[in-house]
Amino acid sequence: MRWVPCAVAVGLLAVTSAPAALAAERPAVDFLDHAQILSNSDEDAITTQARSIRLPDSVHEVIYATYPSSGEEFSHTLFRDLEREHPQFMTESGLQKNVLVIAVGFEPNSMAVHCGTEVCHDIKIYDEGRVDGILDQMRPALVDNNYTVGMILATRAAADTSVRRHYGEQMPTWTLFIAGTLVIVVLGTVGLIVYLLVRRARLRKRFDYIEGARDRAEELIARTEARINALHSPLAGDYLKVQWQSLLGQYTDALPTIRALEGIQDFSLHAASVKKAYKALKQINTAAAQVDSLERFCSGDTAVRAGEVQWLLGDAQAALSRQPDNDSLRQITQRINDLAQDLSREDFDSAFARLLEDYHPMVGALPEKLYPQRDRDTPPLLGTPEWRPGMGTHYMPFRFAGFWVANNNVSSQLPNPYRF
Repeated sequence: MRWVPCAVAVGLLAVTSAPAALAAERPAVDFLDHAQILSNSDEDAITTQARSIRLPDSVHEVIYATYPSSGEEFSHTLFRDLEREHPQFMTESGLQKNVLVIAVGFEPNSMAVHCGTEVCHDIKIYDEGRVDGILDQMRPALVDNNYTVGMILATRAAADTSVRRHYGEQMPTWTLFIAGTLVIVVLGTVGLIVYLLVRRARLRKRFDYIEGARDRAEELIARTEARINALHSPLAGDYLKVQWQSLLGQYTDALPTIRALEGIQDFSLHAASVKKAYKALKQINTAAAQVDSLERFCSGDTAVRAGEVQWLLGDAQAALSRQPDNDSLRQITQRINDLAQDLSREDFDSAFARLLEDYHPMVGALPEKLYPQRDRDTPPLLGTPEWRPGMGTHYMPFRFAGFWVANNNVSSQLPNPYRF
């Protein structure tokens, strides 16, 4: 039972290793969160932990990927998306030599670990039981929906070449049972400790954010409301004001909680209050930045206009790639390209708004099987990171439309520009 001490060693490593301050920000960390399960704070926690783990020097990049659905083509889909979204990590034969990928898929549940040639050699990925050993470390946390903890544990297992699954055919059943129980206990303990550490770090970060944003919130709200009222653009109609008022309502509801947190000593005892206050302040600040960007878009900032046109073009191209013979999508893609050639035109925001209005019914008319499936409780609204100018006033983008097209009863409760 040599592998039981190894598991204990992994547990001790997880308990004793604190996030080390690295001289260089390596490895770099990227996310392909197609399943939309990782919040910004989750990604920050994973990034911090990944950079504190003693990965081999050959690991220059760690990519964490999630998918709402998976199956026999899970790895094929992952590599295809990397080629499209992050071609710098790919070569003709596969991953770049210094890349490590940890991936999770759902429906059915799947896990995968992939690496470039140098990384694979250094973490001994081809040794017997190595891949299964890494995934075994990840599995219990994922079963409990602790995705952040699962990905951190998988990264630790990849760094520790002693972690592997041992296949003992002659081992008696009772020995396997005892050994399995010990491993579950150890992994459960390690998982709980890592979860508590990550949870406390997340609470700390959110509490610090509340402390910094609370005093300037009222001034920011007044300034943003004045900007919205001063905007005379088809992209800033009544639906935008409705979304802003909804955010103000959530902020007003959370205001007593925000004030109650002022001066508390132990923020860990107020997790629910911290979460509510953080959400309200974060949405207000995000919405204020988005309104500022919209104002610059409407006033002629060509850099902002170029960014939004390219985002829309990428969305239309993604839809066209799923149905290449769709003439309407091909025409709208060409119109977007044409608009991108004249970013300084006086009626740019009006032309952009007309494009969105024409694009919306094309998105809703595609066969349901062609949409990326995302399980969402709410569509992308003002104040959420996914919102872009025109969402909720003129259209729903292809990359978010799948859930709402498939759920007509839910879609019918939305403002008209989000309905299909």
